[in-house]
Formats: sequence, C-alpha cells, structure tokens
Amino acid sequence: MSGNPTLGQICADGLDIARYLMQVPDDDGERRKLKRMVSAIQRDPTVRMRREFPKIAVEMERTLNGPGDQMSAELLQEGFERMTKLCDLAKSGLL
Repeated sequence: MSGNPTLGQICADGLDIARYLMQVPDDDGERRKLKRMVSAIQRDPTVRMRREFPKIAVEMERTLNGPGDQMSAELLQEGFERMTKLCDLAKSGLL
C-alpha cells in the first residue's frame, strides 16, 4: 500500500487477497498484508463514524489471529465483500 490509499481501495485490495486465500489459505505473507489492511481500516476516521465497519474489522482481526484455513479464508472474503459494498453505497450517496 504505497502513498495514502483510499478506504475503498484498501477494501478492494483486501478482497483480492482474500479471494487468493481461498486457494492458498495458509499463505502467511498474504495474511500479514491483510492484518495491516485491517489495522489501516480501523484507524481510518471515516470508519469510526460508521456502525458496521468497525464491527466487520474486529471480526476480521479475530479471524486473522486464528489459523490459516479454508474457513478463515471464507470469513475474510465475506468481510471484505461487506466492506466493499458499504464503500460503494457510501460513494453512491445511499449510505
């Protein structure tokens, strides 16, 4: 993540990695990248003003602290999909 990526870009990049982890769930390097992304999301001031984002981020943080298996990969993908949808809704003015 070079420069200062937007929340939407972080979520999109995180979703790409989560989809990759569906194929290789125990890739520790990619899981570390996701941990940094989730931390960046939690620090974002716009996230703190929303109800659902922090909740999803905490769920994903817990998942990332567990084993790298297929179930955790599914949970991470679902979390980033939810966040991406929330970002899209915010951009469209519906949220």
